[in-house]
Amino acid sequence: MLIDRILIIMPSVAERGIQQISDWRNVVIVGRALCTRARDSSRRPSSIAPGTLLGPAAKLFVMALVSALFSAPVLADDAWPTRPVKLVVPFPPGGGADRMARVIAAPLSQRLGQPVVIENRSGGAGTVGVAASLRAPADGYTFVWCTPAAQYLAPPTVPYQPMKDVAPVSLTVVGTYLLVANPSLPYRTLEDLIADAKRHPGAINYAIAGLGGHGQLMGEFFNQKAGIKLTPTPYAGEGPALVGVIGGDVQVGFISSSIVLPQVAAGKLRVLGATSELRLRGIPDDILPIAHTLPGYDVTAINYIATRAGTPQPIIERMSRAINEVLSMPAIKAQGTEGGIELVGSTPQELGARIIAERKKWHEFLQQSHIELK
Repeated sequence: MLIDRILIIMPSVAERGIQQISDWRNVVIVGRALCTRARDSSRRPSSIAPGTLLGPAAKLFVMALVSALFSAPVLADDAWPTRPVKLVVPFPPGGGADRMARVIAAPLSQRLGQPVVIENRSGGAGTVGVAASLRAPADGYTFVWCTPAAQYLAPPTVPYQPMKDVAPVSLTVVGTYLLVANPSLPYRTLEDLIADAKRHPGAINYAIAGLGGHGQLMGEFFNQKAGIKLTPTPYAGEGPALVGVIGGDVQVGFISSSIVLPQVAAGKLRVLGATSELRLRGIPDDILPIAHTLPGYDVTAINYIATRAGTPQPIIERMSRAINEVLSMPAIKAQGTEGGIELVGSTPQELGARIIAERKKWHEFLQQSHIELK
């Protein structure tokens, strides 16, 4: 038997066992019994040296230890969660991502049986918050509300490997951004903006939630399709970007529909077009896709929940199922469509495949266009 060849437990394995075995009482009981038998045995060696075969009693002890070692992680996964779960939102309060994360957090807490605590860590188009979440242990108690800017559109300067260190959990949001203008400006239509931009190259600024993300991507895509040059103006998040357009600090902005529409209804913003070709529920019929003016223009926003790679897969799967259950609740879906977005879940595998496909699509566009997101 293989157990006959077990001579000594390596220090690294022993250390792992101390960390993972949740109930040492059974092991201690077996160990004491074996020590008693060893004292009564005239064959007891003075020490266990390399190359010494284990006797029957010692075999039992090793088998008990190995059994406890490998069963402990399973028991830990089954018990998860036993304390509050943190959901890092890498944007300041008031933005579209923050709003939807808070909509989902309360019913998700009920599903998990533990509080889901929102922590806002803004900066770097979401990369600061993602980096912070990845510094936490891979134990299933820290998740992050992720956007493309922090993973497959992240710049090479981020302190993590976006496609290796981030593990997908579930898609949460599919939606559109809206190209909006301050209503005091003479931009009544998309054509008005394009015409003015051609007359004044680089003079019109557009607000985005940080450089390097979907905001800058859709701005550069818009520049290419329209043959113009708008200049990106980064803000710490969508909330501040929204304030920038309303206050007249910048002329236009690409901002999530979920926080734009209430301001449009209040007369504080004017919508010039939707970035997605999809006709999403909750978007008024008079708001047309930018593609109606610029064929081929299509940027559909996605948000998703991820965690640190190395988190036990059973925990990831359970979290994914809980998220999908919440997203299927009629009351939660209604809050999504009110903002012109759709709440859509997925399996970790489906989300992973979508991330890979989106990364390929946009990296090819950037390379062909000789555009560098900063």
